[in-house]
Amino acid sequence: MILEFFKRLDRRFKVLLASIGLHAWSSSLPSQYNQLYAVALGADPVELGSLDSVGGVVSSVFSAPAGWLIDKHGVKSMLILGLILSTLVAAIYGFASNWWMLIPAIILMRISMLLIMPLTDIMIIGVTAPKSRALAMGLSRTIWAIPSLFAPFTAALVVSNLGGINTQGIRPLYFIQIAVFLLTTVFTIMMLEPLPSRRTEAQHTSRKFNPIDYYGEFLKGEKWLKHWLITMAVLRLGGISAPFVPLWIVEVKGADPYLLGVLGTVSVVTSLLLQIPMGKLADTIGRKKVFLILRPFSYIGTLLLVWAPNPTALIVAGALGAMGLMVFGGGIGGISFIPFITMYWESFPAEKRGRLQGISGLLDFVGSFASIIGGFLWQAGYMELVLLLPMLIDVVILVPTFLIIPESLGKDA
Repeated sequence: MILEFFKRLDRRFKVLLASIGLHAWSSSLPSQYNQLYAVALGADPVELGSLDSVGGVVSSVFSAPAGWLIDKHGVKSMLILGLILSTLVAAIYGFASNWWMLIPAIILMRISMLLIMPLTDIMIIGVTAPKSRALAMGLSRTIWAIPSLFAPFTAALVVSNLGGINTQGIRPLYFIQIAVFLLTTVFTIMMLEPLPSRRTEAQHTSRKFNPIDYYGEFLKGEKWLKHWLITMAVLRLGGISAPFVPLWIVEVKGADPYLLGVLGTVSVVTSLLLQIPMGKLADTIGRKKVFLILRPFSYIGTLLLVWAPNPTALIVAGALGAMGLMVFGGGIGGISFIPFITMYWESFPAEKRGRLQGISGLLDFVGSFASIIGGFLWQAGYMELVLLLPMLIDVVILVPTFLIIPESLGKDA
C-alpha cells in the first residue's frame, strides 16, 4: 500500500524527500554536540542560554517580513534561502575559535529553521490530498529518519577518534555539514518545481511591505488563530530545556559519546517504526485524537530523563521521547508533532499560509525568553526544574487549548 501511495505522490514531494532527508542527516550529525561545543569554547550556562535567546529575538524580527517574502517570491525561493543560510551556519561553527563567534551562527540558524521545515511542510500539504496528508507527513519523517539513523553513531566515531568531547573532536562535524549542505542546496535549485502562484495574494505583494495591512485582516478574520498562537508559544516555551539536555546527559548522568550515539539511534528508530502507522491513524480517526494519544509518552520520558538511575533508563527516555530531546529524534512522544503540525496547516486556507508562518515565527521571542530563564535556573542549581518545566507548561496550557480547536480532518484547504 505504501509503495502504491508513494508512486501517486507529486514529483515535488519526492524531490523534497531526497533534499531535506540529506539536509536532516547533516543537521543531526553535530546536534548532540552543539551545546557541548559552545561550552568547550568558553560559554557558561547563562551564556549558553543567551545564545539561543539572541537567535530567537532576531528570527522574531525577521519573521514578519518573511511571511510577506514567502508570498512575494514563492515557497521554493525562500526554502533555498534557508538552505544557503544553513551552509553559512556550518561554516561559522567550523571556524569558530571562541563562543561569542557563534552568535551570528545562532542567529542565521534560527532564521534558516524558520524557513526550511515550515516551508517544506507547506509544500507537502499543498501537493497532497486532504485525506492523505498526515500519512504523507509521516512518510516524509520516516524517510528522513533513515539516513539520520546513522548520524549519532557517525558523529560518535568522528568525535571519539579525533579528540573526544572537545573542540578538536567536534569541529570536523561542521566541515562535513558544509559539504552536504552545499550539495543539498544545488540539488534543490535544480530539481524542485515551485508551487503554483496564488493570485489572491497579489494585493499584498504588489506593494511595499506594511505589517499592519498585511497581518491585520488575517488576525481579525481567522477565529482559531489566537488559540493556535497560544499552542505555538507553549511549544517554544518548551525549548527552555533543549540547550541543557545534552549537558544533563553528559555532565550529570555521565554519558560518553557512544551512549549518546545509542540514545540518538534508539530515538530515531522508534520514530522510524511509528511515523507511518501514526500518520495513517491520524488520517483515519483524526489529528487531534492521535496527538492526545501520543503526547503523554513525552511526559513519562521527561520524568525518566530526570530520575534515570542508570544509562539504560536514559535510552528508554530517548525511546519514549523526553521533552527537550527532539535533537535526538523525538521518540514516541515526538511523533505527536506530526498530527499537530498537519492540523495546524490544514486549519488555514492555502493562500494564507505564508502569513501564518510569518506571524507564528514572531513567537520566537518566547523561546528566547525561555532560554535566558533556563540559563539562570541551571546556573542557580535548579537543573531538574529546567528539565521539568516544558512538561508542566504543556499539561497546564497546551493540551487544554488544543482540545478547544476544531478537528481539521476532512477540511479541504
